Amino acid sequence: MKTRILTIFLIFTSFLNADENPFKVETKEKMIVPQEFQERTFRFNSDARILKGITFHYIKADGSEDKLSVDINKSIDWHDAYVLTHSKTPEPSKILDVSVTIPQNTSQETNKTTEVDIPLQIAKIYDFISYTVYKNKIKLNTQDDLISDFSVGNPSKIIIDFKSTSIYPTKNIRLKNSIFKRIDFGSHKGYYRLVIYLDGVYNYNIQKDSTGYMVHLS
Repeated sequence: MKTRILTIFLIFTSFLNADENPFKVETKEKMIVPQEFQERTFRFNSDARILKGITFHYIKADGSEDKLSVDINKSIDWHDAYVLTHSKTPEPSKILDVSVTIPQNTSQETNKTTEVDIPLQIAKIYDFISYTVYKNKIKLNTQDDLISDFSVGNPSKIIIDFKSTSIYPTKNIRLKNSIFKRIDFGSHKGYYRLVIYLDGVYNYNIQKDSTGYMVHLS
């Protein structure tokens, strides 16, 4: 009786394992790889000034994830577009024949480039005040005393008040091809006000000289 029960059990077990292939080898699923990266263009928000670094998140050959961080710490201009691009590994340089002599220029001159601020626009608001627009600054030519200044908004607006005892009509001046978009002039009792509209978020400082005030953006 025991022999018969054991035989039935072995037959039943063989049916359960009949679909198993003893020569079957386990294989990992093939990773789906997207097309090769070539280039990506991106822009920063208007309040960006310094690029501290870039972090790349990537998938490794075994399917796990990892990241690579690159320190940069360079200033940027948020108006510009930046490009992350793919480049081929350069081929090894060819070894020059040591018998060939390459002449060297011993009279090399050092080229020094002097940065010159080129005005983008020059105009008069009234006889007592005019302005000159540069790339990232604006000169206010006036002999009147500055009594207050502050900035508000996003994009920024710089408000500057000058002492005056006269009243003049309001003016709205449009500026083109510049980060300075508009100047509004308004006259009030005891002072007149300039509101300078910008194209983004900026910090500013004002320096006084013999001909007026220079407003620097950063």
